[in-house]
Amino acid sequence: MHEAVQQLVEQMALICEKEGMPRIGGRIFGYLLATDQTFSLEDLAERLQASKASVSTNARMLEQFGMIRRVSVLGDRRDFYRVQDDPWEQMLRVAQGRWREMVNVFEQAARRLPEPAGRRRMDEAARFHSLLIRDCDALIESWHGMRRQEQEAAESAPPGRAASA
Repeated sequence: MHEAVQQLVEQMALICEKEGMPRIGGRIFGYLLATDQTFSLEDLAERLQASKASVSTNARMLEQFGMIRRVSVLGDRRDFYRVQDDPWEQMLRVAQGRWREMVNVFEQAARRLPEPAGRRRMDEAARFHSLLIRDCDALIESWHGMRRQEQEAAESAPPGRAASA
C-alpha cells in the first residue's frame, strides 16, 4: 500500500474512532476514499490486514451511515464495496434522519412530561434539532450549487486546460 494511502487510512481510523466507530470502520472508509475501485470483503480484509468478519460487520455499518455502498459484479455472488458517490451528502442525510427521530421523541416528551422544566428542555432540544435539519438542507443545496458551477466551468474550459474553481 502506498505510504500516502496508508497515512490516510490510519488517520481516518483515528477520526472515526473518536466518533464512536470501530477503528477498522475508519480504515475501510479511508481506503475506499483513496481509490475509485470496487473491492470484495476478502480484498479489503487482505489489504487492511483485518479479519473478513470484522470487515464485513464494519462495511455494513458504513453502508448504513451512507459512507460506502454495496455493489454487485456480474457473475460473482460476493459482496463488493466502494465509496459512496457523494459520501458527505449521504452522511448528512443519514444524520438528518436520526435528528428527525429525535425531534419526534422530544416533541412527544414535551407534551407528556409532568414538570415544566423538563417540557422546556424538550422544546429546546426539538427546536435545536429542527434547526440542524433545516440548515443542513441549506448546506446541501449550497454544495449542489458549488458542484454545478464547477461542472459548468469544466465543461466550458478549452480542451486540454483545467478550469479553476
